Amino acid sequence: MDPLIEVRDLTKTYSAGAARSWALRGVSLSMARGEFAAIMGRSGSGKSTFMNIVGCLARQSSGVYRLDGIDVSRLSRDELAAIRNTKIGFVFQSFNLLPRTSAIENVELPLLYNRTVGSTSRLVRARQALAMVGLEGLEGRHPNELSGGQQQRVAIARSLVNSPEMILADEPTGALDTRNGVELMAIFQELNRRQGITILLVTHDPDIAAFARRVIRFRDGLVVDDETIRRPRDAHEALAETMPAAGVPAGADGGSR
Repeated sequence: MDPLIEVRDLTKTYSAGAARSWALRGVSLSMARGEFAAIMGRSGSGKSTFMNIVGCLARQSSGVYRLDGIDVSRLSRDELAAIRNTKIGFVFQSFNLLPRTSAIENVELPLLYNRTVGSTSRLVRARQALAMVGLEGLEGRHPNELSGGQQQRVAIARSLVNSPEMILADEPTGALDTRNGVELMAIFQELNRRQGITILLVTHDPDIAAFARRVIRFRDGLVVDDETIRRPRDAHEALAETMPAAGVPAGADGGSR
């Protein structure tokens, strides 16, 4: 079976006058469908640039990137936008929710660009996505009425509403407390295990990377380590070990607001 992601000798450079800086210096790797991988590295290591290229948000300077067998560099802007809207779901540290829009309306947004989905189907799919992340009954709340953990769940539901093959998550737990970060990883593990969705996340936190089945480390624009984790940490077991005091519902604090 062909890999979902395949990059060969990928480079990315930026120019400022006569000066040129290298963000990626020849990255080669592949990911099969259904993998769960974490990318780690210091600021400036190239990991975010790599994620942007994989997410079809930026183009490489040289090298080859194939997504599901398609040479992405040959696609037009409209074709790239179509791929982003159908094959890839995005989750960011800052949630990126519209503040005056309800949770269900935020989740519906990607479907507005899908002409094959009518208004009734949009609502049904948005409700289903929110239910998948445990937010039944909160569909009408606005972001300022939700905790940080709940807002990130809305963002995950939004990434799922178009049934993507892959979710790209850039520091998704960075704005959350420890427990809510682990709850988020439990959602990602469930999506990966039960639905076979490929998960690729960027993190600075080795405790978060431990939930993935593969850890790829970047340094100075290169992959310096690519490790398969035989026994990833189980998020549900981790949550059971850190249950809140009696009488305090799980996730009641919801992380930062």
